[in-house]
Amino acid sequence: MNASDLPAGIMPDYRREIPAGLLARQGSWVWHELVQPGVIRHLAADGSTLLTVRILLPPNGLLSATTLRQLARWIREYALTGRRTSRQGFEFVGVRPEKLEKFLAELQAAGFPAGGTGKSLHQVKCCTSFVHCQNAAVDAPSIAKAITDYFYRDFLQQELPAPLKISIGGCPNQCGGGVEADIGILGLYESVPEVDAARFLAANIDIGLLVSWCPTGAIRARQAEKGTLVTIDADRCVRCTSCVQVAPEGISLKKRSYAAIAVGGHGGNSYKGPEMAAVVFSRIPARPLEYKAIIDRLENIINYWRRAGKPGERLAGFIERIGWSSFLATIGADAVEELGDKRFPQTNFRRDLHFRY
Repeated sequence: MNASDLPAGIMPDYRREIPAGLLARQGSWVWHELVQPGVIRHLAADGSTLLTVRILLPPNGLLSATTLRQLARWIREYALTGRRTSRQGFEFVGVRPEKLEKFLAELQAAGFPAGGTGKSLHQVKCCTSFVHCQNAAVDAPSIAKAITDYFYRDFLQQELPAPLKISIGGCPNQCGGGVEADIGILGLYESVPEVDAARFLAANIDIGLLVSWCPTGAIRARQAEKGTLVTIDADRCVRCTSCVQVAPEGISLKKRSYAAIAVGGHGGNSYKGPEMAAVVFSRIPARPLEYKAIIDRLENIINYWRRAGKPGERLAGFIERIGWSSFLATIGADAVEELGDKRFPQTNFRRDLHFRY
């Protein structure tokens, strides 16, 4: 690939981050296999191989300068380069085979174990929540840590029927991806935002922006005696707090919140394409740092799938095969609530799982 292949622009050229030996094999990879938990061997067309080691990172991939320096030291000593994964873990690419065992032992001793590949619990993905987000209904990083600590053995071993991906969105906006995971934890607000008519009118709020910012069309303008106000349709509202961010002077939200558990999501275009998860446990208390109510329900779901799932059968496929009624009865769940019921129909050819702004 020549330097002229990519146009000049603001974003740095990704090829600067790739060693020459690895860059030379770009586009020539034909297969990969799992050597052991956390270790992947890639095969190129010329017969050469490359090892990747995947490790567990803190929730949300939050990294201090000290940790970043440690990761850089490991890359220099053991690998060719490194990359943060889409699930907020980290991979060392091009690990030297003769140093693999020493490297794995050093990672384990430092608290960054290798795992999360194949038929295992992958890195639990979550949003930042209270770390630096004003929308949070629950504390996603602490929930992610509690879940990973409890199911830690499943991260280290490939003994599940298929890969298990758990994601946590701290509020209804679902930046953590809970709606598209095998199991999603959803932070939800109990009440619908409230409009204070006097403060709303006094603030001279941009009505057009406010109405357009609602992802579900729940906000409608209405004429009042002293100006234009808005009403919020409680049946359409998903309590995403977008309206509160646009008009904090006139719209407020009571911060009573809870968690819900959804299952059967799928974010990729393989199989039947992206699918939104369905809520099976609703209104679960989520009090930091006591998450037993969440953990107990997850354990029921995972253990049932572990016992009765076929090899290679993802959780959504398992539920489809045995039927929702049987699944819900066995795990002691609520009636299924489809998360997409309140959205406008999708009209584009490429389906995805995002609310339409």
